[in-house]
Formats: sequence, C-alpha cells, structure tokens
Amino acid sequence: MAITELMFLNHSSVIIRHQDEYLICDPWFEKPAFGSWLPTFGMYVHPMYIASLEDKLKILISHAHDDHCDDHLLQLFHRDTAIISSDFASQSVKRRLKKLGFDNYIPVDKDGIKINSFSITSFRNNEISQDDALYLIRTPNALVIHSN
Repeated sequence: MAITELMFLNHSSVIIRHQDEYLICDPWFEKPAFGSWLPTFGMYVHPMYIASLEDKLKILISHAHDDHCDDHLLQLFHRDTAIISSDFASQSVKRRLKKLGFDNYIPVDKDGIKINSFSITSFRNNEISQDDALYLIRTPNALVIHSN
C-alpha cells in the first residue's frame, strides 16, 4: 500500500501526497498578509513546482484570510484546479476565487466529499466563528487534522 506523505511548507500551508495525488492546504508564499505579516518560515519549495503538478493537484483553503489564501500564489495555478473550502454562510472564499477566475469551487460540510484518494470533511461552530473551520483529510492510510 502506498504511504501518505505530509510536507510542511510554511505557516499553515502543507502538501499532502498520496501516490500521485496532491492536496495543498492554505497556500501562502511571500506576499505580506494584512500589509505586514510574512510567512515564517519562507517556503522552501518553489511555487512553480507545485503549480506544475496541474491536474494531480487539489487546493484546500481553510478560510479567506490573506495568510491562508494568497491571491498572487493562486494565480500560478490552472483555473480548472479544484479548490475545496467549507460551505460557509459567507461566500468570501467563493467570491475571492471567482474574482481570480477559478470556477471549480467545491464546498464541503460535515457530510464530507471524496476526491480520488482524499476524503475531506469540514466542521464549524458558527456560534464561535463564521469564518473558521476544522478539516479532516483522510487517505487510505492516514488522517490529517487541519485546523488552520
């Protein structure tokens, strides 16, 4: 059985790999978020390498803050790339992606979705926050909890 690999990129950005499939969570490269935050540590994998994965790559955006959804980095990816995010009542992630030209937006909720080897579930507590979610990302042999 193929193993699942997890590669830390920076901040809350990671790549999960299972066989020849990749899921990048919360992509953020070098652009300051909120005008002054910089990713710590700098990403040691060049974004063009990640973008070159093309149809092998899916993107998960936990929420629409700049340090989890880097518009400049996202512009490197093909506009058909599947982008997954919680089905927030606020449409901020969906609107932001549409503005960048992405049209393969996939909302996920507590019932979850399956995309190839990845099963992704989103949990929210709307009484605490309208903009945050916890994600369970399963592969055939691993479970990653991504809590942005």
